[in-house]
Amino acid sequence: MASLVLVTRPIEQAAEFAEQIRAAGLTPLIQPLLTISPRDVVLTDADMPAAIILSSRQSLKNVHIPSVWQDMTVFCVGAMTEKTARQAGLTNIITGQGNLADLFPLIRARIPAGRTLLYLRGENVTYDLHRELADYQIQEVTTYYATPAAHFKPEVLEDFAQIDVITLFSVRSAAVLRHLIHENGLISYVKNINLLCLSASVVESMVEINWKSCMTPDLPTQFSMLEKLKSM
Repeated sequence: MASLVLVTRPIEQAAEFAEQIRAAGLTPLIQPLLTISPRDVVLTDADMPAAIILSSRQSLKNVHIPSVWQDMTVFCVGAMTEKTARQAGLTNIITGQGNLADLFPLIRARIPAGRTLLYLRGENVTYDLHRELADYQIQEVTTYYATPAAHFKPEVLEDFAQIDVITLFSVRSAAVLRHLIHENGLISYVKNINLLCLSASVVESMVEINWKSCMTPDLPTQFSMLEKLKSM
């Protein structure tokens, strides 16, 4: 039997990742740990900043951007966020491949201190931009909410002991997974499960659990996660 891989991304991204996993000869099992609820946000010409910061593709889902903003500088985390930004009509995009912190030197190199930066973000964030970019004027707009899963799906509970790899993409989803494992009395099974995390920060949030192994991909991208799965 092909290795069983638990896919924990929000449902739209999970379906895409599951298809890629299946094409690689592995068996995906989908269990979204967060449900994304976008907000309708209308930005106006009067809100125009010097640049936009995006750390997730979810940040633009129901956001209406003025056409005059097309050429504005946009700083993105990851290729998928860049793709979403281009689909929204934005063209002047600078992309970092790590996490939000990797954008900070790129921002400082291109945007003079004191200018206004617009951060389109989720309800929960890891970095405080008012602290990290204290020499800029930071405007934040919450464009989506992420609701944690209240329980595992029945098929996940049934097959949990057969899972070979669990994939995790964020510290927030890691916290949900940790809670559900303890709540359902599944902690004894994790010693046989490999944990594949997008970044070291996600691994660090799960070290209290005795996994078979904890790994990260070469780059913090979905493509690199898939390549790591193929090599296991």
